[in-house]
Amino acid sequence: MSVSTAAEAPYRAPAFIDFKPEWSGKGATQARLDALRELSVVIVDDFVDSEWIPILREAGRRVTEACRPENAYDILDVSKGYVHRTEQNEPWAIRGIVHPAFNEPSFAQFHGSDEMLNFLSGWCDGLQPEDLTLGTLLLWCNNAKHEHALGWHRDTTWWGSGESRNSQEGRPDGPEAYSEEAERAVWEKIQERNNKQVDERNSVGLFLALVDDECHEIIPRSHSRWRTPFEHDVLLPQRMKEAGVPHTPSWDGESPLPGQTAVRLKAGQALIRIGTNIHTGHTVPERERNTLVMGWSKWGGPSEDEPKTCDARTAWQLDPAVREAMPHEWMKTAWDRWAATTKLGDTLEDRYAAWDIEHIKAGQVLGWRSSLEREAAAQAQS
Repeated sequence: MSVSTAAEAPYRAPAFIDFKPEWSGKGATQARLDALRELSVVIVDDFVDSEWIPILREAGRRVTEACRPENAYDILDVSKGYVHRTEQNEPWAIRGIVHPAFNEPSFAQFHGSDEMLNFLSGWCDGLQPEDLTLGTLLLWCNNAKHEHALGWHRDTTWWGSGESRNSQEGRPDGPEAYSEEAERAVWEKIQERNNKQVDERNSVGLFLALVDDECHEIIPRSHSRWRTPFEHDVLLPQRMKEAGVPHTPSWDGESPLPGQTAVRLKAGQALIRIGTNIHTGHTVPERERNTLVMGWSKWGGPSEDEPKTCDARTAWQLDPAVREAMPHEWMKTAWDRWAATTKLGDTLEDRYAAWDIEHIKAGQVLGWRSSLEREAAAQAQS
């Protein structure tokens, strides 16, 4: 399966993946699964004619504008979500869009709509609402004034034990966790998960473009092969290089990577991907990004484990107001199942993005407005 090497207009990526006619259809067709297995991505057209697209597009624009730094908390209480920001404090991803504080009920309505459920059932072999637990929810947007690029990465822990950590915990591992021996052991686990994502399909996540989007860049097939020495230099954290982890210095930090390919979506098309590929997100001011990420997962039954401190990026979901804002009873049950596995952390870092922490420590009582936030805000006034 090939990718396009010519673009309709100049763009930074040297190659593109566009929707292919053989990927038409509904659900998990063989052609779609073959593309996912081979390339790590497939583009589906199930929502192209959906009446939801213009509704969600305008909602996304309103939320993005409200999260601009000059608006602070004047339009929305963005501390009720989790906004990822650039160096200029511009939003590039917004979590919490189904929180009632964001005042955009269409996101939750679409998440539980017949269209979404029909797609979910077709992709996940008949999965039904009563089988679900709450999945991913966020909006990708772009810096209105400056070019912005994430570092190249995999959406998985490829070092150490391979166990995922909360975002607020960082990477505490030492150099031994980045040895080739440790990395190859984790790589075997990654391959098992990749195969399950295609074969079992107990969950699905969609990057649904509300406007044309070519911001997601990947290295095709990098999900299913061992990284090259060049890619090792790209992925290895700088602090591990400084700590002496063996690597081959080869990347200048800016030049395109071998095989770098942009996934090009038209409004209403959706990307399904295997996130263990090597990828990045890259936006430029003159090209709007307004892409909705939503997903559902099959519930595995009650857990006997103690609830773990919630990842700061999803701590907002524990607010009971989110549950009550769900438009269907089955969505509230899905929330209950997720919430039973996690608990709210006891520090500002467990609950908020850096932007919100800065404002709380400057004296504003925001977010959960508990004693933690009140005491932190009071310290600024003492």
